[in-house]
Amino acid sequence: MEQQIGLESRHVTAQLQDGVLHLTLDRADKLNALTKAMYEDLTRAVEHAAGNTAVRALLFSGKGRAWCAGNDIGDFLNADPSSREGGKLSPAMILVHALMALDKPTVVAVHGNATGIGTTLLMHCDLVIAADNARFKTAFIDLGLVPEASSSLLLPMLIGRQNAARLLMAGDTLSAEDAERCGLIAYRTQPDALEADAMALAQKLASKSPTAMAMTKQLMRHGHDALKAQIEKESVMFADRMFSEETRAIFAGFLKGSEQ
Repeated sequence: MEQQIGLESRHVTAQLQDGVLHLTLDRADKLNALTKAMYEDLTRAVEHAAGNTAVRALLFSGKGRAWCAGNDIGDFLNADPSSREGGKLSPAMILVHALMALDKPTVVAVHGNATGIGTTLLMHCDLVIAADNARFKTAFIDLGLVPEASSSLLLPMLIGRQNAARLLMAGDTLSAEDAERCGLIAYRTQPDALEADAMALAQKLASKSPTAMAMTKQLMRHGHDALKAQIEKESVMFADRMFSEETRAIFAGFLKGSEQ
């Protein structure tokens, strides 16, 4: 399946089972922090699913101790400023656009840390099931960054302004219980049941009428232009902050601390 999709990072695996394309982040030693190559693999997989009638639902999960610890900080530090000039979208936002356009249902299984894009990506998937040990943190403000993935628009709408401010301004961490209460996730389960429960949920969605499912997603896809416009606005500010001296110093300190 990896060869069929064209996965190249060696940190994303794909398996098709009963109509469910199961995509797994497999960089456990880095808590599944996402690199440019991993984003590109995930985008290829989503685009593959969009045009493949054998795929009727997608399931995302992560190996090891966490679902996703966000963007790889080393990738941020090594990024070429010209790659973000003029509001060019990052590989992460290209993936978000692919998910926004997808007419097939998506499920995410979250355990351990869901940091940065590990949290904001959830808002572009349909159903999130989390283990009781899941923890949600955007971390942008702590890194000197601004929100991305239209989270500055979606989070206040989804979980209320106060909870959104906790994530985006105070840098708080939400527990799985908090996330369920405020509507960031749909289901909560025991850690040892997460894999089976997530697959059962994805298979349930895959068993529905593909046409009715696609039409339902299209009907629920309101405000699409506003989301795209917000992503573009955020991307300009995000790039400005990412290449600022202040933020790059924070990145360097983060990497130094993680190596000790």
